[in-house]
Formats: sequence, C-alpha cells, structure tokens
Amino acid sequence: MVGQKEDHLVSLYRESFPDFARMVRRMSGTLEQAKDSFHDALLIFMEKEKAGKLHLHSSPKAYLIGIAKICWLRTLNNDPHLPLPEGFEAPQPEEEADKEEREKSLLESLQKSGKKCLELLKAFYYDHCSMPDIATRFGFKGGRSATVQKHKCLEKVRQTIKTSEVYAR
Repeated sequence: MVGQKEDHLVSLYRESFPDFARMVRRMSGTLEQAKDSFHDALLIFMEKEKAGKLHLHSSPKAYLIGIAKICWLRTLNNDPHLPLPEGFEAPQPEEEADKEEREKSLLESLQKSGKKCLELLKAFYYDHCSMPDIATRFGFKGGRSATVQKHKCLEKVRQTIKTSEVYAR
C-alpha cells in the first residue's frame, strides 16, 4: 500500500513539475524558486491526502500546480495573504516548542546519517557546491556518482525521520 502511494506521488511529481518549472521560467522565475514552491505544494498535497481532507475538483496535477503557483507567488510577493483555492486550508503554524523539537529531531537524523553524508549534504545545500566539485572533494568518480550518493544520504535521513517519534505525531 505504501509503495503504491509513493509510486503515485513520484508519477504525479514527474508529470507535474516540468510544466510548473516552465511556467515559472516564463514568468522570469528561477529553477530554485520552482523547486522550493513545488516541494512546498507537494507537502501540502501529501498532508491533506494523509488527513483525508483532499477533495479535488480537478485533476491532482492541476491542483498541485495551482498550489505550487500560489506558494511561488507568495514568496515572490512576500505576501502570506494571497487567496487560496476554494476548500484549501493552509497548514496551521506550529507551536514554538513543537517546532524546536522537530528541528532537534531533524538535526539528530542528519547526524545519524553519518559524518560523510552530513558533510556531503552541507556541501550541496549550504555551501552550494556543484556536483563535480563534490565528487572531487569526496573522492567520487564523477558528478553522477556524487548525485547518487547525495540521494542515498537523503534517503537515510528520510528513513530516520520516518521512524522518529516526532514524525508519528
């Protein structure tokens, strides 16, 4: 059952993201903005689906792209009050203590992934190193190998988070 949900999300992602990225590019946005907004929208989609509050009046692709567009426009305009589609509820802000606990859990999960993974993810996400640079720094054969290793590290972190108490709440 879980595999089917993941396959559904992966195919929805593959089907929807290129169209959204093209739309953002046509509107003078960047690929990074498109990724950030689309990932936010995907999380909203998943949370609503998990909670049983996903009532679609269009295709999942159209809904996801619509939410991603709203997320992108919100960041672009720095306006958290842009209208949302009918029936859409924005996630409620987390309590400060709950947020701190989640951040602590994330840090622990990153640390559990291992020193090399932690350094690789830091190099990519915080130092903004290119994959060929990361490959050289960490002794991989090339940029593709570094990309695969980064993906494996992210999966380690995801699995650790999924088994944590904070995730279960």
